[in-house]
Amino acid sequence: MKIDWSFLRLVVYCFAGAAVLAYFPISQFATAEVLRGIVAGGTMSFVNLLLGYAAIELSYNRSHTTFLKYVLGGMVFRLMLMWGVLLLLIGYFHMHSAALMLSLLFFYIMNLVLEIFYLQKRVSSKK
Repeated sequence: MKIDWSFLRLVVYCFAGAAVLAYFPISQFATAEVLRGIVAGGTMSFVNLLLGYAAIELSYNRSHTTFLKYVLGGMVFRLMLMWGVLLLLIGYFHMHSAALMLSLLFFYIMNLVLEIFYLQKRVSSKK
C-alpha cells in the first residue's frame, strides 16, 4: 500500500485550520466537559477518515466490483463502528452529548469532502 503523504498533509492542515478558527470561542466559552466532547468527536472523525483512506488504497488496483465492496462496505462498517463508539462515549463515559455530536457532524462533513476529493483525484489519475 502506497501512502499519499500530500493527502494526509491536507487532512492535517484542515484539522489545524479548524482548531485555529475554533480556539478563541472554545477557550472563552467552553467548559472542560465540552472540550472533551469536541476532541472526542474530532478524533472519531479523524480515525474514520484514516479507515476510509485505507479502504481506498487497499482496493484501488483491484476490480471495480472489489473496489466498490471495499469502499461502500467499509463505509457501512465505519458508520456502525462510529455509532457504537458514540453510544459508548455518551452512555458509559457521559460525554457532553451536544458538543460531541456537533463536533462529530462538523468534522465528518469536512472529512467526507476530503475523502471524496481524494477519491476523485485517484480515479482521475488512473485514466
